Amino acid sequence: MEKLSEEMSRNYVSHPAFKFDEVSLSFSSKEIEQFNYRYLGAKAIGVTVKANTWARLCQELLDALSRVFFSGLSQCQNESESAFINELAGECSRALEDELQWYRKPRARNLLDFADAEARKDAVEFQSIRHFFGTLSPNGLKELNYLAERELSKLRANVDAGRLKREDLSINSGVTQNAIRKALNREFKTTGVLDLLGSYTGRQMLVTGVALELSVPQSGWWKNAIVGFNRPPDTLYAHLDESVQHPKAIIYLSDVSEKNGPTSCYPAVYEALQLTPLQELIGRVVGNVGNSAESPLKNAYAKKYHQAMSSELFRRHFMRLPTSLRFNSHFGWDVIPDGDLEASLLKSERKMIGPAGTFIAFDGGKLLHRGGLMEEGERVALQVIFSDVSTIDRAKAIAKRIFT
Repeated sequence: MEKLSEEMSRNYVSHPAFKFDEVSLSFSSKEIEQFNYRYLGAKAIGVTVKANTWARLCQELLDALSRVFFSGLSQCQNESESAFINELAGECSRALEDELQWYRKPRARNLLDFADAEARKDAVEFQSIRHFFGTLSPNGLKELNYLAERELSKLRANVDAGRLKREDLSINSGVTQNAIRKALNREFKTTGVLDLLGSYTGRQMLVTGVALELSVPQSGWWKNAIVGFNRPPDTLYAHLDESVQHPKAIIYLSDVSEKNGPTSCYPAVYEALQLTPLQELIGRVVGNVGNSAESPLKNAYAKKYHQAMSSELFRRHFMRLPTSLRFNSHFGWDVIPDGDLEASLLKSERKMIGPAGTFIAFDGGKLLHRGGLMEEGERVALQVIFSDVSTIDRAKAIAKRIFT
């Protein structure tokens, strides 16, 4: 695992779908170092400085980010490359502002809040491995299945009608979802999951978003759009989430085996990647470039769902980034089959196989994960978003954006 960052770099250089004649852009190493230094400083002292000092630090950090991208912009060879760099800079600025708001909030919870030794042990472990496996109470599972029954029948009707896009097999809003969200908050409060996540984030957490998802073999949204090998990589859809503020949970409402889409996680991979702050920031948002209806790159890219690298033009633009900044949070699709990176990832993979009611709570931004890759049968699951209770209204809007 120590060499994972090197394996990632070699993977892109060696991958035939990522080989192009153009050399990478030369961004200012001084500006990159300045940004990384300022970012780490702001993250460390966000809750301790006065408001006017914090505002100044944030503006300096945003200015440093702008200078990084400006240093490479003059080297772009055409309008599409310039559009890529400009749009990426905008996405990074948006994500950075969200993160700075998060780092500014004082911690309201800590490990000392736990009087129960077992709960404290779980909280300490979560700090290290960033995930927790659990099981719903029998009554909690029964209530959730009852609430989901009507909506699930709609999703199965979509399957029968041949509507198999991921958005056709997921429902994330409405009266039923609100009822499920309230039921989950009661369940997770009683079982201590909210306290566990509160100790990890330092905030009082609540379930703010829920999506009921049906996975079936006929739906192939997760299949690799990059061809050229005898088989796809065994890491399809492995990814890190964009947000650093919203832990997640995946809850099975049906029995899940090896064959019907178990959720997998890859402990310690995030740490082994040894990402710099700017590299990580770019990786979490780069897939958004060209997604907006107003983007001049939307039609040029014509991406497949969640797979930015399905576009050759996008891959060409991505490889123009300097090696030190090159990262894609949804890199599971990009892995070379039978390569070193695939082997390293598979060694760390943990699959969640179990009966209905089995769940994992985790930090999706710092725990590589995937799920829903079906071979047979069906999988019924809830995807859950947790947020700081002090920002409940904004958090609900963010949760909806995450799902869509």
